[in-house]
Amino acid sequence: MKNFLNIKFVIIILFTLKLTSCKAQTMPLNASEYDAPTNTYFKDLNNELDPYVGTWKATFQGKTITLVVTKELKRPYAILGKNFLKDIIIIRYEVKDSNANILQTTLPEAYLAGDRVRNLIMSLGTNLNSNNELNLVYAGGNCSVGLGEIIIKMINSTQFSWNYSPGTTVRNDIDCPPNQDYNIYLPETENLVFTKQ
Repeated sequence: MKNFLNIKFVIIILFTLKLTSCKAQTMPLNASEYDAPTNTYFKDLNNELDPYVGTWKATFQGKTITLVVTKELKRPYAILGKNFLKDIIIIRYEVKDSNANILQTTLPEAYLAGDRVRNLIMSLGTNLNSNNELNLVYAGGNCSVGLGEIIIKMINSTQFSWNYSPGTTVRNDIDCPPNQDYNIYLPETENLVFTKQ
């Protein structure tokens, strides 16, 4: 009788594990979350994000901008009341003036899931408009000033073009104390060419 109970217990555990594993599934990177079950993993199956990974530099209006682009696997996020995982690009950056003084840097930031998102640049997806681009969102700096969309498009294996247009460039003195830095240091321009280092 004891062996029968052990076998029954093992069968119940295996059945439970099977049901749990069936609920989570892997889908292509740009598939919609709308009909996807909770815990779906949106995976970079075709390595679309890989060409962007690395260190990139450009000069704009006398400033040197360095981007450090990394790929993060299985980044957790929630949308539509469900939890998901997704492969994403995160960009950390440093902006220096013409005398090599650092105006702003996010290079030491970890940007762990659930942390604050100030100055975070994170991908939303690739080819969202069927145009071979990487679409990103910039969370903005203090009080979200600079919040906006960044689009980068590969020119070749060593260069990409950068388009950034902030959607939020204003603040109010009630919620945002006047003693903070509200400058936007990222290059607000179109077709700025970054070169891989």
